[in-house]
Amino acid sequence: MVDAAGRKGLGETLRELWAFRDTTMAFAERDVRIKYKQTALGIGWAILQPVATVAIFAFAFGHVSHISGAGVPYAAFALSALVPWTFLQTAVTFSAESLLTQVSLVRKVYFPRETVVLGAVLACVLDLGIGLILFVVAGPALGAQVSVTWLLAPILTIPLLALAAGVGLIFAGLTAYYRDARYALPFLVQLWLFASPVAYPLSFLSPSARWVVVALNPAAGVLDSISRVLTAGTLPTPAYLSVSVAGCLVTLLVGYTVLKRLEPRIADVI
Repeated sequence: MVDAAGRKGLGETLRELWAFRDTTMAFAERDVRIKYKQTALGIGWAILQPVATVAIFAFAFGHVSHISGAGVPYAAFALSALVPWTFLQTAVTFSAESLLTQVSLVRKVYFPRETVVLGAVLACVLDLGIGLILFVVAGPALGAQVSVTWLLAPILTIPLLALAAGVGLIFAGLTAYYRDARYALPFLVQLWLFASPVAYPLSFLSPSARWVVVALNPAAGVLDSISRVLTAGTLPTPAYLSVSVAGCLVTLLVGYTVLKRLEPRIADVI
């Protein structure tokens, strides 16, 4: 048994997490190295994945289904939505598997288990940065409006980090106890994709449906905000963004609470 004894309060666990911040960064650096080790394209995959998906979406939704890009060419909208979505999807997937990939350390050494999960999320920030640079280069050619609002995009991705961490913490804990969660996650992420304004702009929905989507899906308002500032050069809709940011923070708190409650026996059951 390598886990610390006793259940700690939120304040104490956060202080402990801060004390182990170097461990979190070490896991992030290690994950980046492992992710691209012995790959021919390396970080080129961070470019290829959204570009290939944009091509598919542009044909399937823009050409065949005739879905518009909310006042901008569909390809520009799709790229602006896929860059943050790809980060969210990758961060959730890798962080949910993180405790299993570090099982030998988890069984032998005590450290706050959330450091592994948060490290996996931080490791995906590199791909996000590359994706945003890709949009800066390719966006104008696809029809995006160059604007000073682009400077808001990195700030708007912060709630997505909180959301990815929250979902990752939940599934990392559940996967340690129940391997079913490992197989359910890819299916749930696919459903999440189509419940988010990625293949279609939020404006494609009726006003009432938009509120339902934003209220139930914390990613919706953030993704819509990023698309707005990148493609049209307009500011986010404050109401949608506020609801989504609140949802992201609640998800992070719930995820952290779930993992800390499951933590005492993780080393025994994983």
